[in-house]
Amino acid sequence: MKKIILGALASLFIMCSPIKTEVRDDFRSSSEQQKKVFLKEVNGTSDSKSVLILTKGYKGEKIMATQESKTVYSKYPITNLKTHLADYFSFENSKILIITDNFSKQEVVIEPKKATKYKFIYLRKDYEKDVATYKITFSNTLRAM
Repeated sequence: MKKIILGALASLFIMCSPIKTEVRDDFRSSSEQQKKVFLKEVNGTSDSKSVLILTKGYKGEKIMATQESKTVYSKYPITNLKTHLADYFSFENSKILIITDNFSKQEVVIEPKKATKYKFIYLRKDYEKDVATYKITFSNTLRAM
């Protein structure tokens, strides 16, 4: 009985989490040439690197990303309303990546278990009832920019 109650509570907690994840490769992609140029630009050509792409919902709040207590990204991205792109950077996919939103005081954690499987990780920020929610999309497809 205790296992059933704990399982139900865990499921409820996960469903209410402000962070949702999905795996997708079915959106319109960039050409192979554009992908090569992009990966070279962000220093993401190595198999040990993935690229985090900040998409919708960023309004100039400070976003920091750290790996093993070292800052790998610290900027104030603003989403372009036409391209739905705010910013991007590469990171070592064999280490935990912690993204901190200083405005909402929330953290998003990208685990190496997932990051090593996917070259592109999209992070979208939405607001539901004045609370920031995040959607992480893992993909091996670079969407058209």
